[in-house]
Amino acid sequence: MSIVDDLVANLVERNSVKLNGSLTIALVDGAISIKGTVLSTLRDQKANRDVLHVNVPVDANVTVSELVVPIPNIP
Repeated sequence: MSIVDDLVANLVERNSVKLNGSLTIALVDGAISIKGTVLSTLRDQKANRDVLHVNVPVDANVTVSELVVPIPNIP
C-alpha cells in the first residue's frame, strides 16, 4: 500500500465523527444569517477512545448577487 492509502485507511475507516449542536438561520436584508454552535467529536474506533473534542462557534452571513435570467428572442 502507498502512504496515501494508509492515511485514508487510518483517517476514514478507523475513525468516526459525531456532530451535535444547533444553528439558527434567519433571513436578513439581502442575505441569510447563520448563528450557533457545532460540537464535534473524533473517535478512534479501534482504540475505542475519543481523540478530539471541538466546540465551533458559527456566525456567518451568506449573500447572493443579482440573478439575471436571459430571455430568448421569440420570432
